[in-house]
Amino acid sequence: MRQPLLIKTGLALILLWAVAWGLHQWAGSAKPTPEKVLGYLETRPLQSQADDEGRREVVIKVADMLNGLENDQMSQLFTKAAQDPEAKAEQSWRKDFFEAMRPEEQKLFMERRVGRAFDQMMNAFNDMDKEERRTLVKRTLQQMRDNKGRESDIQRLEAADAELAEKVVNEGLRSYYQQANAETKMDLAPLLEQMQQTISIGGGPPRRKP
Repeated sequence: MRQPLLIKTGLALILLWAVAWGLHQWAGSAKPTPEKVLGYLETRPLQSQADDEGRREVVIKVADMLNGLENDQMSQLFTKAAQDPEAKAEQSWRKDFFEAMRPEEQKLFMERRVGRAFDQMMNAFNDMDKEERRTLVKRTLQQMRDNKGRESDIQRLEAADAELAEKVVNEGLRSYYQQANAETKMDLAPLLEQMQQTISIGGGPPRRKP
């Protein structure tokens, strides 16, 4: 009687192991990578989508894939494009993708990347006086520099615009965002995300002096 029981137990364990291994493999294949992001954009360029629903699907998919990348993978994604001058699709994917988006699609993309509070945060920032803005921007940039995983994000932004902080303070987030080029808009997502966290941790934006 024991032998059939042992055989059944062994088969059950093998089955469980096979299921666990299969789930692990599936999770690994489903996880986004820089190569998958570029491959998706190559096979489904936004400008080639004929209907609004198809365009919306691409915008959401790309935003979600970028959200699934680790910080080092985000750096790899941008480095890979910069180091391969012959690969036009990789070189200009941010510019091509963002410029192909309509204004409402850009808003949808940033909401998926940063959160639905994206628009409210920009309004709240613009309602602050310059000293409050400067305090928040300075604190946000310092937190990004202190976070090793965010170093490449801040480096890309400052390389694209050395006067980023002062322009954001003087012009306001919304005005700066609207005037920024396509690649800078894409790169602003980590800054806006960190700014949201800074406001949240601090219990809200800096208070006005009486």
